[in-house]
Amino acid sequence: MLNFNVPHVKNNTGEPVWKVLIFDRFGQDIISPLLSVKELRDMGITLHLLLHSDRDPIPDVPAVYFVMPTEENIDRMCQESVVGVTAS
Repeated sequence: MLNFNVPHVKNNTGEPVWKVLIFDRFGQDIISPLLSVKELRDMGITLHLLLHSDRDPIPDVPAVYFVMPTEENIDRMCQESVVGVTAS
């Protein structure tokens, strides 16, 4: 999932594709005990952020969302897609 279903994703120049991991509290509870910050970095995750936190747009970076399918989470993701918070 974090590597977009391919081993160690790279762009046309051979560089790794950096991405943002966005999760809710439930996702955080799953990821935190399983993956260290170093392991996330090794997978190309440059930032990891809570879905409902205030943050600046990062329009040129793809995002991976790891959230429960709640109405509140879906509404937030829809708002972010309209505003262009990430390249996802």
